This record gives sequence, structure tokens and C-alpha cells, in this order.
Amino acid sequence: MNETRIERTTRRRPMSRLGPPSTLPRFRWQQPIADTDPPPNRGLTSEESRHGFNWGRDSILPYRVYDDYDRNPVEKDMEVILVSNGRLEASVAPQFGGRLLSLRDLRLGRDLVFANPVFQPANLASLNAWFSGGIEWNGLVPGHTPFTVAPVFGGIVETERGPILRLYEFDRVVEASWQIDLFLPAGDDRLFVHGRIANAGDTARLAYWWTNVAAPMQPGMRVLSPADYAIEHVPPGNELGRFPFPDPDRFDGSYPDRWRDATSVFFRAPEAPRRFIAALDADGIGLAQAATAELVGRKFFYFGTAPGGRQWMDYLARPGEGDYIEIQSGISPTQNQRFELPARGEVQWTEVYGALELGPSSAHDPDYRTAAAAAATAIDGRFPGAELAAIDRFLAEAATRPLTRRLSAGAPWGGRHERLTGRPVAAGLDFTVRGADDCWDDLLRLGTFSLGSLEEVPADIAVSRQWVAALEHSSERHGETWLHALLLSIAALDRDERETARALVERSLALRPTWLGLRQRALLATGPAEAEADYLRAWSMAGAPPALAAEIADFLVAQERSATLEAFVSALPASALDNERVHLARARVAAATGDLATLERLLRRRFATIREGERLLGELWRALQRGRLGETLGREPTPAELAAHLRAHPLPPHLDFRMQSGEA
Repeated sequence: MNETRIERTTRRRPMSRLGPPSTLPRFRWQQPIADTDPPPNRGLTSEESRHGFNWGRDSILPYRVYDDYDRNPVEKDMEVILVSNGRLEASVAPQFGGRLLSLRDLRLGRDLVFANPVFQPANLASLNAWFSGGIEWNGLVPGHTPFTVAPVFGGIVETERGPILRLYEFDRVVEASWQIDLFLPAGDDRLFVHGRIANAGDTARLAYWWTNVAAPMQPGMRVLSPADYAIEHVPPGNELGRFPFPDPDRFDGSYPDRWRDATSVFFRAPEAPRRFIAALDADGIGLAQAATAELVGRKFFYFGTAPGGRQWMDYLARPGEGDYIEIQSGISPTQNQRFELPARGEVQWTEVYGALELGPSSAHDPDYRTAAAAAATAIDGRFPGAELAAIDRFLAEAATRPLTRRLSAGAPWGGRHERLTGRPVAAGLDFTVRGADDCWDDLLRLGTFSLGSLEEVPADIAVSRQWVAALEHSSERHGETWLHALLLSIAALDRDERETARALVERSLALRPTWLGLRQRALLATGPAEAEADYLRAWSMAGAPPALAAEIADFLVAQERSATLEAFVSALPASALDNERVHLARARVAAATGDLATLERLLRRRFATIREGERLLGELWRALQRGRLGETLGREPTPAELAAHLRAHPLPPHLDFRMQSGEA
């Protein structure tokens, strides 16, 4: 029998540059996608609507965004942890949220997940940077995890049944921990994944979890999962609606390549005895996943066959090598919902992954329910329910055992939370980080800030109720400093308590002017002139980051201050001038003023940080073509003339990131 080995190694691949997270706190209204009123749900049950939320309304603070990356990959060694037993081989990147990068079945000679040949971030995660491929652990806030490109804790737990690779971190919004234990039994070709979310607090919290698996897309691939009906996102409002599945009035939507536009399909079979999902190729072979009953949601996502979707997949990998679909499983029925995490309680589950060989006739039976039933029978043979339950019990018991050997370290905030609250975050999890020493460690150790901490603007902030209480207590007992007032102002603004935030930042600036304090006052200004003055003064101060220049540029565009923007941009250093959002701000001004030559030149750039769903590039291209056609005609073109011109001059591939083919 082949024993399981867990070891550190490297894998060489092209990697684009990824800078450190921004030191500029981003508030909820500064997200690229505008907030909307609650969208209607079409025919959803109470279970499918419970603890619903609207995308865009949640604050991402205290996290920092990763928006400094490019599209110029170079060959580098990527450190990975390899888990192998001679039948299955998995590679994991703890520095990128614990992403499982590959899962290779050695008998079949194929990767069961989409193993991206490159590392290329794109603006798709809750904190901006995200990359495609493998299996990601998305929690505890909605969207692609805040740890997508951040290091997490990792290590080995030795057990009587073989080693477990553990990955874990502390979520600063929900203030709870998440943990993934990967167990590959000796001689087995199935990977078991045990999840655990622990809340050590005295109040229940609302949390989020979806395991997101990228599977290599093949022509004729079909996704099978128990489905009495489906829930889909309905454009243009993106509300959730209930539909027959497959829908007899459209097409068989279980085949991803029949969807032209980007789509999400949530499979719903509330009374199914067992839930699973499988992505099978034309021969009926592919990746399958099953889990214990805690994971009730199943979904597939595909970027679609339209040019915008193809561009997204090529952008995230290499042209012609990025085609994939996502098969996902979650604790809630849809991804517009959270679940309740009980006070001083936990949620645990176990998933299992492996190849499924169903055969072409069964996998592609014209009747979807017949095909799904055949898959269910194959799943029961491949992943027997009794065996899964027994392994779940074993992994639940092992989940609280401490690491035998640590392989990677995450952020210091779990350890800080333990010192702040005086209780462990979760049994068996060690959040100690050597060398962590900033103003927050001063606050915990000294009760106030050291002279060294008061000499610089902090990189990290904290906004939770418990940290605010600690800051207020420190200020009352030891005296308010500029840093106390500034950090409390940021927390107040995050709660939308603007008058309190304004009073606090005024006190901070009176004690010591800083670029972050001036930027904070600019955000709270009652008029554009005051905001502009504070923004420009903030930029002139030492330590102001390039991201601030981009924010100022966006502000000046919004206020139609074209001359001020040009003067501001002309004085920027190269590090700020090359910022993509500064570049786009200049393009927006060129479009507004009719400077077509400048606009055309600026649109030649290969953009890296365009947000999923952001329509700016299409709008700028439309403005350019309207202007060029107007020059030819000697007048403003009619809508029909412009539409014909755009058909003859379509959006170039390097600018086409449309999620729906009907978008501008």
C-alpha cells in the first residue's frame, strides 16, 4: 500500500507581479460596483431567501485590498505543499489562501481540477485580486475569500490513519475561524476535505461558505446534480429566479457550452436523499464531489462562449488554455445568503473528491433526470454514504488536535483577538506569529501606543466593536493621541456615523497632520472644494501611497475638474502615473472633452484591474467611436448610425470584459 506523504516543494510557472495590500482603507461606497436596492426574488422559498443580503452593501474593512498587480508574467518558483500517495497527487499554496492548485489522478493521467498554467490576478475577489484554477475555500464573508492571495496557517497533523494537511485562518469581519483538513488515505484515489468554522464569541454571527472548484472545460461537458428545479441570476437586475431545469423553453442548461453569457445555475432538490455534483466530459469521465448533509447548496458557473467570457478566461490563464467551469458547494442554498453560526458553537462537514467514470450513454442521456439518477447510483458506489460518515466522524475528532508540525504562518490577527478577548479562537488552532509588533500589539501590551508607533501611519486598521472599545478605553485612561482619534474616526465612518467621524478626525489633525487623516477629512467634507484641498494636501505629505493618487484622480473626474486633474497628473511620479485607475481617469476626461487622439492612445493599454461587471472600457470605446463617426459625418450621429458603426468597429478583444453580450 502506498503511504501518504506531505512535503514542501516548488513548482515553476509564469507569475505576474503581485504587490502588498494597499494601506488605503476602502469604505463600502468606494467599491467599483454600485449598490442597488434589494432585487426581487422570483419564486424562491423561505429556505432559499433566509439571511439574504445584497452584494455591494457589506464593508470590507478592516481588510486591505490587493490592487497592485500587472499582466507581465515571468517564470518563477512557486512554493507548494505536495500531498501524494502514488494514486492521487494534490498541490496546495498556503501563501494564496491555501488554494489547492492541482489534483492529479495518476491512473487516469489527468488533472481532475483546472490546473492553471500561470498565476495571473484579476479584479474578481472581495479584496480585488483573484486567480483561477484549483479548489478555493470561500468564507466567511461573501465572495471570493479575503485570503485569496494572502498567506494562511498550514501544517501537518499526524494521526493513526495517516497525516492530515491543515489550513486555517481567523476572519476579522465575522470574528471566527475557518479550517480545512485535507486527508488522503494511503492507497486511496479519493481526497477527503473536512471543514470547520468556529465561533468563540458570546453572540451568534452570520457567516458564509462556498467551496469553489475549477474543473477543466471540455467540449460537450455536462454538469450533473440532483435538480427538481434551478435558481439562476436574471439580468439586467441580477435578481434570483426559479426556473425548470432543464428549461424546455430554452435548451438543456446542464451543458455549460450552450450558455453564451456568463451564468450561474443553482441546483435545487430539497428532498434528495444525497447531494453531489459532477462535471463529466463527452466520454462521461470527470470530477465528482459529494459531502455530508451540512452542504446543501450546489452550483455551476461558466463565463460563457461570448467574446467577453472568452477574454476573461484567456486573461486569467493564457490564450486558448484558460477554459474552465466552476462546480461549487455551500452551506446555504444560494450565494445571496448567509447562515447562522451559533454563539460558542461550530459548523463542521466533510467533502470527498475523486474521478467518476459514468460512461457516455449514461452521462449524456437525453433525459436529464435519468442521467442524474445514473450519476447518483455511481456516486453511491464511488463514495459510499456509510464510509463518508465514518471518515467524517474520524476527521471531526481530529479537527481539534494541534499541529504536529507547522509549515506556514498566516496573519497575526487571530493571536491578537485571543489576547484581546482572553479566550482561544478555536481548540487545536495556534495563531502565534513571531515578530508581529505594530501599534495594535502596543495597545494590547501597553494599553496605549508607543512613541515608535506614533511616528508613522499604521498599515493595518481595526474596526470591530471590541477593538473600538479597547481604543476608547486606552484613550480615556492614557490620554488621546492623534492615532487614537484617527483610528476611531475610521471605525465611526465604517459605521456611517459621519458626525462622530468628523469630530474625531479634526482632533487627530489638530494633534498631528497626516496624509491618512487629511484623506479621511476629504471623505467627510461637506463640499467639493474642501475635499479637493484636503486631498491635494494629503498627497503632498510624506508616505502617501500611489493608490491615493488614483482616488484623487477619480474624485477630480467626478467633480469635472479637468484642468486640475491634468495639473495633478503631470506632477505625479512614475509609480503613481502608471496606476491603472489614474490612466482610466485620464481616459474619462479625454472622452468627456472630445480629445479623441488621447483617448485612443490610452485605450491601447492591456488593463489588469478591471472589475467583474465594470462597463467602463465599453463606454470609453463607444465614446471614441461616436467621436470618430461624428468627425466623418460632420455632425452628431443618430442612434442607428452609431449602432451600425459599432457593428463595424466592435469592442477590441483586449477591452472586452463583458459578462453579458448585450452590455455596452
